[in-house]
Amino acid sequence: MSSKESCPVVNIPCNLGKRHGITAAWFTEDKISVTAYSNKLLQSVNNRPPVNAPVKVTHLAPTFILDEPILRSLVSECSNVFLNLQVVKSSSPAASIDYLKISRTYRSAIRACLEKLEDLITNTKPRDLEQYQNYVTIFYSVEYIWHLVEILIVDSNSATAVVPNLLEWVQYHFPTANRMATELLQLGRDVDSNEEYWGVVKGLIIQGQIQVARALLRLHTKSEMVCFEVAEQILQTMPIYSAYGGLSVPKFKSQWQYWSANARSKIDAGILAAEPDLEEIVKLVVGDRQTWTEQCRYATSWFEYFPGYLFYTESTCKYYELGTFANTWLSQCISTGGMNATYKYLDKIILSVMENNLPQVLHNIQNICDNKWFLTHLVDLLYHCGQLTLSTGGTEDQDAEKLFRESLLYDFGTLLMSRNASLWEVGLDYLEFSSTEGLGAREALLARIPIRNEKQALKLISAAKKNNFPAVESEICKVLVKRNLANRLYGNALEWAIRSRDSFYVTAVANIFLEHYCNTGEIMCEDVIANVGAKMFCSPRLIFLVKYYDFRQFYRERSFAQAAELLINLLDSKITPSYFWPSLLADTIPLLEFKEPVIPTKETYTILHHLEWDLVPMIEKRKEQLKGAKTAAQQQQQGQSQSQQMDTDEGDDNNQTLNAKFAPNLLNNCTDDLVKLLRLACTRNLARAFIIENTVAD
Repeated sequence: MSSKESCPVVNIPCNLGKRHGITAAWFTEDKISVTAYSNKLLQSVNNRPPVNAPVKVTHLAPTFILDEPILRSLVSECSNVFLNLQVVKSSSPAASIDYLKISRTYRSAIRACLEKLEDLITNTKPRDLEQYQNYVTIFYSVEYIWHLVEILIVDSNSATAVVPNLLEWVQYHFPTANRMATELLQLGRDVDSNEEYWGVVKGLIIQGQIQVARALLRLHTKSEMVCFEVAEQILQTMPIYSAYGGLSVPKFKSQWQYWSANARSKIDAGILAAEPDLEEIVKLVVGDRQTWTEQCRYATSWFEYFPGYLFYTESTCKYYELGTFANTWLSQCISTGGMNATYKYLDKIILSVMENNLPQVLHNIQNICDNKWFLTHLVDLLYHCGQLTLSTGGTEDQDAEKLFRESLLYDFGTLLMSRNASLWEVGLDYLEFSSTEGLGAREALLARIPIRNEKQALKLISAAKKNNFPAVESEICKVLVKRNLANRLYGNALEWAIRSRDSFYVTAVANIFLEHYCNTGEIMCEDVIANVGAKMFCSPRLIFLVKYYDFRQFYRERSFAQAAELLINLLDSKITPSYFWPSLLADTIPLLEFKEPVIPTKETYTILHHLEWDLVPMIEKRKEQLKGAKTAAQQQQQGQSQSQQMDTDEGDDNNQTLNAKFAPNLLNNCTDDLVKLLRLACTRNLARAFIIENTVAD
């Protein structure tokens, strides 16, 4: 993680910008728009030089790292922790919550993520290695800071004494000495022959692990010498402060001073001079300033040895005193040349935490390149445990903490929903517990999520139902209607149109089915139509389609009386599409030609009525349209070209199956011959029906 002083350089390919300067403006809260021409030139349009080249606009935004599968799993896992905390807090505000346990759960997820990243680095190609190393650096820093905030701020016991927790913190994040000590202890005797022996013992002493260091010293081949026995006595009798040990601070300090003076006298007497390394260790234990200053040269960061120094000099240190001691130690390290004055950005954040400067800590954390994942979760945890203090006490700042938390949840939730199609569910959870704007943004953002497949669409619809967003559910269904129509999956399109409950879409898809039947004589996707059921009432056109399908089924099953009754009902239903009259009336001819009439006289008159008042006017209108088109073509003297254009238009209409609109060839069977056949069939059926209906049985 680089500091703010070493910001990355972004190259923008813009030749106009090189010549005339550039202008930048905030596009969104995390995106900057850059275009050619400087602000001075923009003040006067007349001063802008004329250029034929297009002016490009470039958007600059931070990299979205949460797309990485391992980091995506971290986001998902921690969102469950976040959600559980919100649910418990909202359902039982007075309930006792172990915030320390929740914080450790967050950290365990971060640690698991780091282990996966490190495993991935070992099997990664060199070109991707730097990217994953950056991820490791970022989340190691996050773990450092979170752990320190946990032991100093979240832990309610931190007010008593902070040194034991700081020692635990440094032992956890700098485990080399502990790991090597374990290896040496497993060797048994003669461990001092290992060249790392004294370095490991010093490392243990610096981290406050007195007992392990004593165990290693006892394994030394010269452990029976006087100097080792004296060192063992010093380490064994060293007083260790505990807030719950029963000793007051003044009493402990008096014991420490007595013990320290005794140990220093033995050092001054030269008892330990025979073993310089052992003497140096004892000097570290008694808090010798010069010895600790020399050790600073070997530290990887200023805070690596700081907890150990406090342990041997100010073990009763409280949190409010920690900032003073930290600054003193930092100045001491820098003055010895052990550290560069421009230390890392992480070092600044660690110092701010120790200074109990929470606003500065949160401000610095925002610059970590983790898309504000860390800041959002840390602020939420601090807010719930009552440790988030930002206001100065004024009336206008009473809700500063609440507004700050809600704004972070809103930003992070919208980021997840707008940038990654696989994290939108997580984003919904964060927006649910953000401000009122967040609740409104959920509906708007949910409708804009790109739909990759029907499985994802079902998830989106489920979320829309759960959150009572009927408009979003309808919009998703409409998208799938269009997509299935484009792929010529008409059955799926009809199902999604019905599910959208939008009469316009249902009518449009039903028209496609009916027009296809008019053109081919076949009904598409009969299994889908057969299972529509009561859903057909969402559109009159769908009712007509389903009932016409039922008519066809009756006819196939040779239930001619039922088929005839349903057909007459369709004729009188007033929901018949105008383009379907030829096909519907043509279907009456076979039923009218039965020797035993299945259509009575009254219903036959109904057929004749629709023939004369619906079909015949349609034919006349069609003739007039064709005649008018022919006249216009002759007047423009483009007979041949106009004819070709009409053929092309008709071909386009035939191919335009995505839109339910009238196509000219639907009336190919609407001719005078059809009218003559219908009149003849009606006449013959009337004759037979009259005879049967007026015949009195003997």
